[in-house]
Amino acid sequence: MKLDLAPTRPRGVDADELIALSERSGKMLKKIRDSMLQPFPRKQSPIYPSNKVQALCGIDKTKMNYLLKRGELPLGKQEAPGRMRYFTLAETMQWVKKTVEIPVRAPGQKGKIITVGNFKGGVTKTTTSMMLAQGLTLRRCRKVLIIDLDPQGSTTTFFGINPHAEIDPEQTVLPLIDGSVADLRAAPMKTYWDNLDLIPSSTDLFNAEFMLPAQVHQGDANFQFWRVLRAGLEPLLDEYDYIIIDTAPTLSYLTINALFAADSIIVPVVPDALSFASMVQFWSLFSDLIGGLKSNKNARESKQFDYIDILITRIPKKPTAELVKEWIIKTYRDHVLQVEIPETPLAMNTSAEFCTVYDMPSYDGSTDAYRRIAEPYDKLVDIIDNKTCTLWELQPALI
Repeated sequence: MKLDLAPTRPRGVDADELIALSERSGKMLKKIRDSMLQPFPRKQSPIYPSNKVQALCGIDKTKMNYLLKRGELPLGKQEAPGRMRYFTLAETMQWVKKTVEIPVRAPGQKGKIITVGNFKGGVTKTTTSMMLAQGLTLRRCRKVLIIDLDPQGSTTTFFGINPHAEIDPEQTVLPLIDGSVADLRAAPMKTYWDNLDLIPSSTDLFNAEFMLPAQVHQGDANFQFWRVLRAGLEPLLDEYDYIIIDTAPTLSYLTINALFAADSIIVPVVPDALSFASMVQFWSLFSDLIGGLKSNKNARESKQFDYIDILITRIPKKPTAELVKEWIIKTYRDHVLQVEIPETPLAMNTSAEFCTVYDMPSYDGSTDAYRRIAEPYDKLVDIIDNKTCTLWELQPALI
């Protein structure tokens, strides 16, 4: 087909045409959303067989039968007498809460904000955020809020929600960023996972990179753009034990807000030379930010973190990985967590399917393959919660 390249006069666009385009765009987006909603997989909370519940609670079959006879805990369901019992996630959490000695956050003590960050993609930030959030609710009976600050919306997708078709800007942190709301108390939404709420993401979060600088340039000398998120989260720290923030792999205004909102930071890193170099850049830029805040006359106080931990993840069985791991340990010393997440086919497959090993307690494959990836995450959850419990003990309750 021959193209008609004859010059044509461009058609002007006035305000009425722009309004019409906006209306048509809105209607089309609604149609697209309606068409995408149904096929998008809806996640269901997992069902735990009795042997998994026993493992979580640290009890044997005899102890479980004794507690079942007492009638103080959920009985679960079984197809016939003598067969395996199965418990819902909520029922499993009741068993854990009853049988495991878990320190309780005293009234008046604030929850903790943990930001998971690194400027490089592919280092399991989202998986780490999700596993930590699920594990804290399951193993430690904590109430957790996870915030997706990545416009790509991977964390939101993990919850079975299409961030590009189902989420409006008003459901994200954007109303806080543009000043429409003073805090985020109305933002958390319930999810398929008990005691784990979500503030989702959408591609509209890219707009935050224009909104925050615009407010800076409006001339308010007291406006601290890096404290917007922390201020909006403060009222939620009474309700949640943990707020976990998953960030984009970029140094953006949102990422800066996430870092300064945090009480503590977890930095996942893959043991390869490129990731190591990227992490060096991360610390350089991060220290520049902290140093800039320290010298900023408008800053009310210097930023201090409870801890900053480095998590070595996706460790392949390669000599070069061991070498880079040594670099990481020698460089960052006691900041490196005493737990390592291996690279396994199971972990890669679950991430590709937007689920975690906590989503699949009845895994039908190799027990060793499941344990190899599940146990390190269990250990990570316990390490983080133990640190927080120590901090709560040191922090006087404000009643």
